[in-house]
Amino acid sequence: MKRLRLLLGLLLAFALVAAACGGDDDEATDEDTDTTAAEEVDAGEDDESTDADAEGDEDAAASGDAITLQFWHAMADDLGAVVDELVDGYNASQDEVVVEATFQGTYDDTYNALLASFEAGTAPNIVQNFDLAAQTMFDTGRLVPAHQLMEPGEADAFLAAPRDYYSDDEGMVALAFNSSTPIVYYNAEMFETAGLDAPPPDWNFSQFLETCEALEEANGLDTCVTFGQVGWYFEQILANSGGLYFNNDNGRTDRATEVVFNEGQGVEVFTFLTDLFVDGHAPNLGNTWSDTDSVFFAEEAAMIFDSTSGARGFQENADFEVKTAFIPHSDSSERNGVVIGGAALWLIDSDDDAVNAAAWDFMRYMTEADPQITWHTGTGYFPVLASLQESPTPELATFWDENPNFVTAIEQLATTNTANADGSPNYAVLGGRAGPFPEVRRIVTEAYSAVIDGGATPQQALDDAATQANQALADYNAFFE
Repeated sequence: MKRLRLLLGLLLAFALVAAACGGDDDEATDEDTDTTAAEEVDAGEDDESTDADAEGDEDAAASGDAITLQFWHAMADDLGAVVDELVDGYNASQDEVVVEATFQGTYDDTYNALLASFEAGTAPNIVQNFDLAAQTMFDTGRLVPAHQLMEPGEADAFLAAPRDYYSDDEGMVALAFNSSTPIVYYNAEMFETAGLDAPPPDWNFSQFLETCEALEEANGLDTCVTFGQVGWYFEQILANSGGLYFNNDNGRTDRATEVVFNEGQGVEVFTFLTDLFVDGHAPNLGNTWSDTDSVFFAEEAAMIFDSTSGARGFQENADFEVKTAFIPHSDSSERNGVVIGGAALWLIDSDDDAVNAAAWDFMRYMTEADPQITWHTGTGYFPVLASLQESPTPELATFWDENPNFVTAIEQLATTNTANADGSPNYAVLGGRAGPFPEVRRIVTEAYSAVIDGGATPQQALDDAATQANQALADYNAFFE
């Protein structure tokens, strides 16, 4: 217990540094396609329907007949409304459990709140925690792993990528819930004006730049693409180019002790991304998510990197036809594929078997077919069940026919090379795993500024980032020596 407290103290220290540096660099903010941070807070505080639902839940709990569960999540605004719809559906489906859902802010906010709650003794029963937190969650010792509660073969119902991402040597630890990948959204009318066809699935950096220049010239644009200087795109395009982020097979065959993103593919990818800003093809908006959306909607750029979770928002809020494409890869590689993004549901051990069983029942409900279809069609996150992709329901098949933008991320993941030619695991697309990964991502975010604003070369910026990241890894790993 003492070691756990020291570890949590270290992680909270990382969080305070990130907050002081303004590093709100997590993929959760891609969920907030149409809102500002202030609006996120308002959405969490001013939802009258949520208040009314909570009153009803309290009445049920007061009867003594229902177990009340606390569920923390990171979904704001439109996405939060779909979460509330699913939670209300679960509460209405039975009378033994009442789930109270609470929005905790961005992924980083939710992650940090959970760490603090362990120390304060106020942890929720279920938390939606993001991909980068996987190793930390494994290490807390505060979980009831999903594989302890699953029936034999139950994990096989999940798509391989999210299943494997949230698994340890014994099986699934968390249940994948909202899974996403980055895609390119583009202005179809601007592509038509430039005489361009849809981007090919395997387009490389040179082809991307040729497309950029054609779009700018034909449409009178100053910039062709917009995206925030955040860590997620670097991680994903690195994986798509076949590069590793950490040593020890991306931290999957042993604990990661060093980053390797400052070698080979990492430098090529970071040079491509930073050159887009330095050469004027992308506006320098810092490590934002929402400001880039405004540029795209204002037709000041023809393309944007963003998450598939924003598919509905982009379709409904643009005054032009929006289409989607795969992300590009480096010139020196073949297309490799992408890593699962998003988050999973984690069961926090309450030391009460009845409460844990109730939490497990809710988690399973959230990953059943009907809730996953509601979640997918209402957001853009793709279903995590293999059956829904292999044999979609008539409702889902019709939806995909009418909304092809929702299918792009599914196809991008389905064509990802999960194994190498020799049959060995393709660790690049399995994703990196390390305890201080959120802190390492923040460090990489600062490397953008070192190049764009500070004049460093991409190699220099990544070398400096690697030094800081390796120290964070050493500090974390010291708890397990």
